[in-house]
Amino acid sequence: MEKYGETLFVLDPAEKTRLELLADVFDPLCQETLAGLGIASDARCLEIGAGSGSVASWLCERAGEGEVVATDLDPALLERIEHPRLRSLRHDVTSDPLPEASFDMAHARLVLSHLPQRDDVMRRILGWLRPGGFVLIESFCWFPVDSSPHPLYRKVMQAWSDLICGALGTDSWWSRTQPASFTGYGYRDVGARTVTQNLRGGTPLADFWRLTVDMSYDRLIAGGHLTADELEGFYALLKDPGFWDLAPALVQAWGRK
Repeated sequence: MEKYGETLFVLDPAEKTRLELLADVFDPLCQETLAGLGIASDARCLEIGAGSGSVASWLCERAGEGEVVATDLDPALLERIEHPRLRSLRHDVTSDPLPEASFDMAHARLVLSHLPQRDDVMRRILGWLRPGGFVLIESFCWFPVDSSPHPLYRKVMQAWSDLICGALGTDSWWSRTQPASFTGYGYRDVGARTVTQNLRGGTPLADFWRLTVDMSYDRLIAGGHLTADELEGFYALLKDPGFWDLAPALVQAWGRK
């Protein structure tokens, strides 16, 4: 197993573009759910695997009298954000400590499904929350892809999922256990919603998934998962405005301490 960002999801120019697309497409859903869960103006917030820092920046405005601690294995993009309420931190959520009972909320998007230690991390986050504090976990679930009527789209997306499962220990179906599993971690007042988006070629959502697969281009071919022609055909589909399908679903699950 390798770590996230070691050879996959490396923070290069293409990854920066992919993270910008991620923010454009998924931030509105995240912000709506976080606002509904309630963030006090003086809240101390923890943003885990903050990436480009788009959610952390929004939290800084929402908790204008509080503090936002944004963590990442590589906080380079976070360090470019100038905000008096933001503290960026190089941090491995699987092993590095944080003060116990010190946060009013925690959020992690597309992080825990990539971590084989995800169950331990969920319990660690519980320890970092103050009583009454909540966690929101956002993860993809692959079921819309499994039933796709487009064989090439289904094959490429599944091959990419298989690749990162083997390389990182990713579980593309972990979110199916949520929110029921949250009670086992020790959370209460659990809830969830699942959003399945229509994917049309040439849109930011399609561009996000095209770039996500493309970062593994060499490994998909070298490992015999796909041919160059299959990948080029997949890219053509996702650039074609006439192509419609469903993207992997986004599962949002939450619970309180």
